[in-house]
Amino acid sequence: MRRWLLTAACAMLFAPVAVEAQRPLSIGLGGGATIPTGDLRTNANTGWNALGTVALGSLMQPIGLRLDVAYNRFGGRGIPAAGASGNLSVGSATLNASYRLPMTDSPLSPYVISGLGAYRTDCSGALACGATTRYGWNVGLGTKLNLLGAQTFLEARYHRTKRSGSTVQFFPITVGLML
Repeated sequence: MRRWLLTAACAMLFAPVAVEAQRPLSIGLGGGATIPTGDLRTNANTGWNALGTVALGSLMQPIGLRLDVAYNRFGGRGIPAAGASGNLSVGSATLNASYRLPMTDSPLSPYVISGLGAYRTDCSGALACGATTRYGWNVGLGTKLNLLGAQTFLEARYHRTKRSGSTVQFFPITVGLML
């Protein structure tokens, strides 16, 4: 009986790795810090991000596709009224291509990612400025990590879009889990 339980426990521990190796479609969730740069830095503090992704890839091919939906929120800076608060937010939907460095027998799998998409910028509270949707692009570096049978990722990207004649640029640093 003990041998059967030990065998079942080992199978459950290593099953996610075997299933992940055969599944071309993955769904992921992530989040982290977002650092404003350029024109955005004058009006926003460091914020946070949330990311939902659907990835299409194969162990046999280093090139993959990802559809990302992200939300980035920044606290407003330089709000004139005492006690007033406001936020700047950027929501995006991007289609990205990735190139994974072929590395075998390693828990790390570094990749380069880049893509195009739609970015919706908005302000709220004392910073009310109206919503705008424009196209933009992103580029970044990341790595997949296999930790105890779980597929995780860590990435940093540069995003760029426009809003009312100014450039909106930011760096989200994201940690996530692929299911």
